[in-house]
Amino acid sequence: MFSSPIAALALSFVVGQSLALPAAVAPPSTNYINWKTFKANGVNLGGWLVQESTIDTAFWNQYSGGAPDEWGLCVNLGSQCGPVLEKRYASWITTSDIDKLAAANITLLRIPTTYAAWVKVPGSQLYSGNQLSFLKTVSSYAINKYNMHIIIDIHSLPGGVNGMPFGEKEGNFGWFNNATALTYSYQAVDAAIDFIQTSGFSSHFTLEPINEPVDNRNIQFFGTPLALSDTGAAWVTSYIKGVISRVAAVNSKIPVMFQDGFKGESYFSSSFPATANLVFDIHNYYFAGRGATSANEAALICSDAKTSAGDGKFPTFVGEWSI
Repeated sequence: MFSSPIAALALSFVVGQSLALPAAVAPPSTNYINWKTFKANGVNLGGWLVQESTIDTAFWNQYSGGAPDEWGLCVNLGSQCGPVLEKRYASWITTSDIDKLAAANITLLRIPTTYAAWVKVPGSQLYSGNQLSFLKTVSSYAINKYNMHIIIDIHSLPGGVNGMPFGEKEGNFGWFNNATALTYSYQAVDAAIDFIQTSGFSSHFTLEPINEPVDNRNIQFFGTPLALSDTGAAWVTSYIKGVISRVAAVNSKIPVMFQDGFKGESYFSSSFPATANLVFDIHNYYFAGRGATSANEAALICSDAKTSAGDGKFPTFVGEWSI
């Protein structure tokens, strides 16, 4: 999820500051990172290659036609979907923004993309255009000039991975237990692996092949361990094992990041060997389902800081959070 206005503002605030441009750092490192020891200051580049209604409300109000998701936005725009989104890709994030982020000591970028950036799925209304060209320009600049690390986040999957607007289409949960959706998902993964391996900077990338997998249709449990059932978690685990195998067949040094569906690293850790090049992405949101109030939110934050590490078998990373 990256629909939180506060999460979006965290990036906008940094980008909007008037800061002296930093000097370029040394040439990009060729050493692959170890997530057990890697430390970084990062931001999400939300609202760029994935559109969400709450990140840029002016854009959404102008172009969505009242749709709750990017799927509906493109349906409502019709033939103008491509031109509108291409303009968005060219303007929402540019290399000058990377300069400003570097000046604020940002060293890592998590970049959400739709699956449509990587694979064309019959019947999907998500736009497949020049996303990868813009992704290459910005990521290469960030790596070349500032030695940044890039997390490529495949933020949606065919069929819908969580029923949320950013999972494919609002109300879609069809990715789970769907062999056809799985095939297209692996095609997207293979395309992302190829992008990383042929970038010239493969040591600067981590691949995140899923975001917030949730199969519980009761929204009140979103953001809690009950959001993903045990059977759903088994499907996700099998998918991640397939991703790890695909990455290892090309370059085993590229880390795979596993967004945990709010269940935590310790729930999944026994399913993977300790040698797996795997890092867990933990998202800390304070929704009604967690019983969060102004009175207990600070205590919840402190509790999350302790529990996010899981059982210690695999490193963990907080890829999203919002209060």
